[in-house]
Amino acid sequence: MNAKRRLVMCLAAVLPIAAHAACSASNGDAIPSQVFDASALDVGTNPDDPDGGGNGGGKDANGNDGAMGTDAPSDAPAESGPNDAAVQINEIFVDNAGLGDGAELVELRAAAGTPVDDLKLRLIHADGQVKYEVSVGDPGAKVGTSGLWVVGGGSDFKLNVQSHVDKTVSLSTWGLDNAHGAVQLVRGTTLLDVVGYTMDADAGTLAPPASPPLATVEGKPATVPAAPPAPPPPAKAKGLSFGRKTGGADTNDNAADFCTMEASPGFAQKPCK
Repeated sequence: MNAKRRLVMCLAAVLPIAAHAACSASNGDAIPSQVFDASALDVGTNPDDPDGGGNGGGKDANGNDGAMGTDAPSDAPAESGPNDAAVQINEIFVDNAGLGDGAELVELRAAAGTPVDDLKLRLIHADGQVKYEVSVGDPGAKVGTSGLWVVGGGSDFKLNVQSHVDKTVSLSTWGLDNAHGAVQLVRGTTLLDVVGYTMDADAGTLAPPASPPLATVEGKPATVPAAPPAPPPPAKAKGLSFGRKTGGADTNDNAADFCTMEASPGFAQKPCK
């Protein structure tokens, strides 16, 4: 009798525990049955991890998808280093109205911040000789926010247009051939750009200079505009230059890439006339 009583008492103690376990499983209380290893940082959603890798649904700290190779933010800055952006000749004004070499200008274009202190302009005249070679900028000079840099004489006010000169050159070392010539933009002996120009479409290409670089034109020469007619006083004529067509591609043909326009050295291009 005592043995039976002890058996009944043991069963009475065990049955409530089993019943509680069964109820817990059916009432949604999680019963840990699997252990997940910690995933590597920034690897994205773990398909085996019910928490999605613990990074907010597959997003990394920058809010980007967790796929490998896309963790860097889209506006990540470029690697630091020298600015190797191309520099081009953008606009040229040659004097055909008796203004003097002091009003002659060459405008360059490049990305803002581009150094120009190691560049030179070689001014080639109709006989094929390099008449002048001038530094584009003083030590440390860089292109400003406009993306333009102007070299030339300091009498740009004679053009009667909005203008700005960054590097003023003495008249003893400056002067473009007014009828037929070329401008080379060089770094050492490396030719970065060249523009040949002429007032005579039948003049042909200039002979190469005695020292490299030897190119005096890309394709055919650009056309130099004639001096504008004088308007009735007191108005003054606005100087005409030849510059790259606004929005046009560089086709390596000076005749096709440049057109006559109102001069605007240091400022946005004017439309072709």
